[in-house]
Amino acid sequence: MILGLLLVAPGPLDAAEIVKLTSGQTLRVASIHPVGNQVELRLEGGGSLQVPADRVQGWFTERRPDKITTPPAPALRAGGAWRQRAGQYAPMIETASRRYGLHPALLTSMAEVESAFDPRAVSPKGAMGLLQLMPATAERFGVQDAFDVTQNIEAGARYIDWLLDRFGTVELALAGYNAGEGAVDRYQDIPPYPETENYVVKVLNGLDRLGGSREDLRIAR
Repeated sequence: MILGLLLVAPGPLDAAEIVKLTSGQTLRVASIHPVGNQVELRLEGGGSLQVPADRVQGWFTERRPDKITTPPAPALRAGGAWRQRAGQYAPMIETASRRYGLHPALLTSMAEVESAFDPRAVSPKGAMGLLQLMPATAERFGVQDAFDVTQNIEAGARYIDWLLDRFGTVELALAGYNAGEGAVDRYQDIPPYPETENYVVKVLNGLDRLGGSREDLRIAR
């Protein structure tokens, strides 16, 4: 029955699809397409991920408001969206982004999703700080104090840069950051973990919202 539902044509361009998974999680995507016994969820702004069809409970179409044609404010054109969201951490995010050739909107979105910009955050699994470094990752990248914002951002930027070089796409790099590169190697794709799938979608949606682009993710160092 699920696959039958998924054969419905994608919604109009002025709408988004809200997908509900059997885990209870919801994902906001541009369109839904069946691929064998998988479902391809095409993300807003580009990119996609696949989940088993039996994990999709259903979806509904969310209409967007009429598009605003007023030109963006100069601050947003100059990259103000990510800078405003990063707040006091913007200078450190910009420095690390330039060092590793990353658009600063990527690290900003990651910090937003990882810790909601709480430099003292600790996850149930022991991940620490603004970019939620696991103890082994902190040690791997020479971090002395994972709660030191500068060290945390530097190591997180260095790690995602390494993952981008290793896997070649931002989707797989983010999956590796969340689930570990071993999980991505094992599945040769985004691992089918609800937490990881949700993480990738949230960071990519944030990247687009904050003025970044998957096509222009790399900047000159």
